[in-house]
Amino acid sequence: MKRLLLILILTFSFQTLTKADDIRDFAIEGMSLGDSALLFFDKDTLEQNKEENWFEDKSFIPIAELKLKDSKIYESFQIHIKNKDGNYLMESISGFNFFKDNINECYNRLDTIVNDIERSFTDIKNLGKSNYKHSFDKTGKSTITDVILEDKNGNQISIQCYDWSEDLSYWDQLRITIDTKEFNDWLIKQ
Repeated sequence: MKRLLLILILTFSFQTLTKADDIRDFAIEGMSLGDSALLFFDKDTLEQNKEENWFEDKSFIPIAELKLKDSKIYESFQIHIKNKDGNYLMESISGFNFFKDNINECYNRLDTIVNDIERSFTDIKNLGKSNYKHSFDKTGKSTITDVILEDKNGNQISIQCYDWSEDLSYWDQLRITIDTKEFNDWLIKQ
């Protein structure tokens, strides 16, 4: 029953858009690109969860393991802001759901979510489904399956399933991310 409820919530949450044409109109738990993270998280939490050592180029800073008290869909969040941005404007927003030993459920949700998002936008390009090894897992046993959708401005939504190797202590996960073109261009260079 919980699984059915989550699927319905995910599906209906994407139907709130009425044929948008810019990914900046898309929201994850009410958060949109360009919003201040301070509207959703307190400054101390943001500062404590900064991951300043993830990338050599510090132009953007990830802030991970964020929780929203009233989150109805996602279990955890990760954002990226420009370095030294005192307004904490979000350039990337990710929502996570975790699956213990049930990667097939993640794949089913990925396809459903992609279809729902595509119906919600007037002009979005599906860049296709990819499957590749996760670079963090040196055994090569962990994979990512993703679909990337791009608007005419180069902003992107990615829907991903992380299938972690049983050798690692991570749960499989569904990740939905929205990125500005500027952030995505930077990320590709990392």
